[in-house]
Amino acid sequence: MISENKLLFVAVAIFGNVLPFNLISLSEIYVDSVVAATLIGTMPLFTVLISLFILKNQTVNFLNISGIIVGFIGMLIFINPSKFTNDSENFIFFLLIIFSAFSYGLSANIVKKITNYSPIEIATFTTILATIFSFPVLIFNTLNSQNFFFDILPNISIVSLASATILGVVCTGLAILIFFNLIKIRDAIFASQSNFLIPCFGTLWSFVFLDEILSHHMIYGLLLIVIGGWLVNSSAKK
Repeated sequence: MISENKLLFVAVAIFGNVLPFNLISLSEIYVDSVVAATLIGTMPLFTVLISLFILKNQTVNFLNISGIIVGFIGMLIFINPSKFTNDSENFIFFLLIIFSAFSYGLSANIVKKITNYSPIEIATFTTILATIFSFPVLIFNTLNSQNFFFDILPNISIVSLASATILGVVCTGLAILIFFNLIKIRDAIFASQSNFLIPCFGTLWSFVFLDEILSHHMIYGLLLIVIGGWLVNSSAKK
């Protein structure tokens, strides 16, 4: 049991931290925060798919399938793939964010399988492991940036430092602890529904802080994503 839990800790660290954190950070250089937030918000759909068809922890019902279909249609409408036919580079970054959402869904299902550990222990151990696994990435990026210590590091602003601190303490540490508690109290599908709020708040904050534009197809897609989340959540209650 202990050795099985160790493997599960490693899996949560990789799929719940290392892969999505690095892929999303890279992708957001090329993708607007509204789009990134919406694509990350598809995580509950992947959580249901993994739970139903891979781990088979839940039974398939009409609301499950309806919510999945409606949510994915909303995602496609939101990103409007047709306008990226001549912009394959950005579309690749969209796919990276979608893969990150899949990784989050897989991680959420794995957390439920970890036994004999409290949520705070799971959050602490997996975050420490993720830090260790991410260290080679930091070294690689540092070695490939000749001016890192002389130009980049000294010019990091107070705003950037404060933003990174808030992301680490609130959006990572506190959020993971609350999320793992929800998984242990109920299940991964129930806990994952909170991620459907990411597109809503992502859209709000992008208008407030970044002056980004919201088009009609984004509004329609966002509405369908929220409806899909409500359907999935209703199936979980039943």
